[in-house]
Amino acid sequence: MGYIRSAAYPWALTGIFGAVHLVITLIPYSIAVGGVGEISFGLVSAVIVGFLLGPFFGVIAVIIGSLIAMFINPAIAILGLFTVIATAAGAFAAGILRTKVRVAVPVLYLVAMGLFLLSPIGPLIPEFLIFHFIVFLLSLVFLVPAISKNFLEPLMSGMSYNKVMGLAAFWLLSIVAITLDNVVGSAIGAYYFGIAFGMDPTTLAGLFALGIPVIPIERLVGSVIVALILAALAEVLARANFGLPLSRVGKYELLELGKEEI
Repeated sequence: MGYIRSAAYPWALTGIFGAVHLVITLIPYSIAVGGVGEISFGLVSAVIVGFLLGPFFGVIAVIIGSLIAMFINPAIAILGLFTVIATAAGAFAAGILRTKVRVAVPVLYLVAMGLFLLSPIGPLIPEFLIFHFIVFLLSLVFLVPAISKNFLEPLMSGMSYNKVMGLAAFWLLSIVAITLDNVVGSAIGAYYFGIAFGMDPTTLAGLFALGIPVIPIERLVGSVIVALILAALAEVLARANFGLPLSRVGKYELLELGKEEI
């Protein structure tokens, strides 16, 4: 299928999946703690789009879909225009974890957690990051050579793999990506709500505290949904020549991780 190699092919997919992400983003997932706005199923679709289109095209598709969705339904823009940064972070993680520079994911975790702790509410509620820190530790699995090979092989297009290990790999990628979305959004929110709405640190910390028992459940459920969808998609796409997940070999994507580099 020669058209897959066309430079226009990934851009066409970017538009298509941007539209898909737009529609899914308009579906509510849960109500944000504090009544500031809604969380949508966009946190789920962003990870799927990032996995399928990679860390470049996937992020662009998610940004396009998220921005349009925010204008259609402003309630999902919990952080204003900054909301798209958190969603794009999830897409980026899902795409970059299948590449040689997957170390970028734990680095982003450390940066986001550091910014949260340095915020006005960070010293008041450091325990907010306990779940995020646990998932950060899970993200390090992709960097340990003796372990990462078993988790990375199922994520590579066309590779055969043990089904149980495959589901574990897709879940690990999903929980890491979907939680990065949250920790990046939380780091932004720790500053944004105080500046935009004049919330004092104590009040804002109280609102964040309400999310401590909710966020793990929300993210774990979301990660299971994403993992099941990705596993099903991988099974279908491995038997078809649709050019998905997008190869990272070429002008726009990173080099594909070969078996000798796992």
